[in-house]
Amino acid sequence: MNEKKATTVTISSNLAKPIDKKLEKPVLISYITGEDDKHQEDNVTYCNNAQECIQTIEQSSLPVFLILNSSSATDVLSRVHSLKKIDTIFVYCKTSREQQRCQYLCQHYSKIFDLFTDRKQLFHTIQENVNLYQNQSGNDYLRLAERYKEQNELNRALKYTHKALDIYRKTLSNPTHPLIARCLNNLGAIYDTQGDVNRSFEYYEQAIKIYSHLAPSLSNQPVSNFMKK
Repeated sequence: MNEKKATTVTISSNLAKPIDKKLEKPVLISYITGEDDKHQEDNVTYCNNAQECIQTIEQSSLPVFLILNSSSATDVLSRVHSLKKIDTIFVYCKTSREQQRCQYLCQHYSKIFDLFTDRKQLFHTIQENVNLYQNQSGNDYLRLAERYKEQNELNRALKYTHKALDIYRKTLSNPTHPLIARCLNNLGAIYDTQGDVNRSFEYYEQAIKIYSHLAPSLSNQPVSNFMKK
């Protein structure tokens, strides 16, 4: 599959213009079962059971960031994941062993951002997501995604790259913009590192099509050398 890999092309002058108007903050809803709910944070709506959680989500007028733990995730994920109000889900695990047992959830539920064993890191990441959501800047998502990729935090890199790609596709008038190709190429690299050969190939192919279209204007970039192979 190596011959299909595109090379990342960094063109800082082509960064997309961010949206001027900030969006409202998403609603933070938490459904934590067991003893973990003793620690409560400001600006979070806490639910005591699955039905209350579902009703609170459905009644929200704004997108929802949902906080679960391993037990409540098993209880409600199949019922809430498809709700349009749900933007992102964060899952708290008490131990590393519990986190390992819950890895399958990330594979089955695409709205899960990541699994956390550190409560402080959990809420730091939630705030990071809130800020990114409000600004709706593909550039910010992409910068963070590439930073997480360098740190081998692949789940987070994957989520942020997908977010960046979605925003660029909505805000850039040119569907073959280099930033879109850069996101596609990065996704191919992340999936490749994770061992997902089929998806990696799919995103590399999409990136190569755009790079091929851009090749005349990028003759001095490494990707041009790749295309001549």
